[in-house]
Amino acid sequence: MASMAAKIGAALETDRVSVADASGDGRHVEIEVVSPLFDGRKAVDRQRMVYKAIWEELQETVHAVDAMVCRSPAEADG
Repeated sequence: MASMAAKIGAALETDRVSVADASGDGRHVEIEVVSPLFDGRKAVDRQRMVYKAIWEELQETVHAVDAMVCRSPAEADG
């Protein structure tokens, strides 16, 4: 989970990333990200950015992202 969080954080220029193991086996995850790169972007575009950052894990380890919350800093802090 930590390596996925690090990849997302690097790709989306933020340290406000949480990746939780939803199933206990690392195959299902829940992701929460707050990034300034989300400003002005639609929800689907934000999710695509996250999926792009963890594409390798989605091909090998992770079976599904059970939940994903993507917010800009204004949305998260406002």
